[in-house]
Amino acid sequence: MSNVKLRAKIEVSSDDVEKALVEHAKDEPSVARVIEHLRGSAAKSAADELNQALDLNVFELLAQGWGQVLAVRNAVQLSALIPGPPALVRLDQHTMTSTAYPVLKVRVADRALPELRLTLEIITGAQSATLAVRDGRFELLALGNASVTARLRYKSVLLKEHVTAVEGAPRDPFRHERVASDQPVSVDIPI
Repeated sequence: MSNVKLRAKIEVSSDDVEKALVEHAKDEPSVARVIEHLRGSAAKSAADELNQALDLNVFELLAQGWGQVLAVRNAVQLSALIPGPPALVRLDQHTMTSTAYPVLKVRVADRALPELRLTLEIITGAQSATLAVRDGRFELLALGNASVTARLRYKSVLLKEHVTAVEGAPRDPFRHERVASDQPVSVDIPI
C-alpha cells in the first residue's frame, strides 16, 4: 500500500553525523587526524546520504513482520493451496523490531578512512491490524493506531531518536476478538 507512510521522515542532521565522527575518532587515529575536515559541509553531505538510506518504506517493514507471524504464515500457505474467498486475519496489539547497520564510507583527499558502522533500530507498534489473505498473499485491510520509533547509534552513543506515527492506512472498522500474536517479531532491513 503506497499510501502507508511515516507522518515525519527519519532524518539525521550534520550535527548527528559530527557526533558519530567524533566518537569514531576516539577509536581510529586516522579519523582523529582529519576530524576538522569532516565537519561542516562534509558532515552535511554524509547526513544527506544517510537520510536517503533512512527513507523507509514503512509498509514493507510492517509486511515483513506480519509475514513472520504464525497465524499469517499459516493463512498464506493455506490460501495458496485452497482457492476461495479471502480469509481475514486479525492481529491484536503487536510490536516489531528491526535492526539495520548503515555504513558510512568516508574519504579525505582520495584517502579512504575506516568505515563508520552505525546501528539503526526501528520499533514499530500497532494497536491492531486486519489482513485479507488470498492466493498465497496478504494485503492490509485496516490498521489501528501505529507508531514508529527509530534509534540511530554509533556503538553505545545515541545519535538520534525519532518517534512518529504511521498514516495513510485505512482504520479498522471491525470489533476485535483478541487474537494472540506470536513471539515478538524481529525483521532485518537492508539499507
